[in-house]
Amino acid sequence: MASSTSSNSQQPDDSSEKIAQQFLSTANDYFRSEIKLVASDYDCLSQMNTTALDKYNQMRRKLEHVNNSVRTMNDTNCTKMLSTHTQLNEIEDAMSNLESTIMHLDAYSRSLETQVKKFEKTFLATRTMSPTKD
Repeated sequence: MASSTSSNSQQPDDSSEKIAQQFLSTANDYFRSEIKLVASDYDCLSQMNTTALDKYNQMRRKLEHVNNSVRTMNDTNCTKMLSTHTQLNEIEDAMSNLESTIMHLDAYSRSLETQVKKFEKTFLATRTMSPTKD
């Protein structure tokens, strides 16, 4: 009977050992799949970060280009505006000189008109005073 008792006591040990082995194998598979899932998530996030970084770098380069274009246009427009401002000042000076010249000419014309009227009066007065030879 000793042999039957010893074989009966080994059977539960073998069965417990098999269950433990299956549990450990299943737990091992589960943890491996969890680690693979975490590694896959990490790879995905890493790719997303790389893609986002590339997109931000592209946007930065585009914005730098736009910024340089705006600066160039601003410099060009400032130069044109200064040139236009200078031309407008020159035109204003010329208009002031022209206005002054017109005022002088107007005064000179009035002076000449006054002198012509005096001459006409003198001429008419001398003509009426002198006898005519008809």
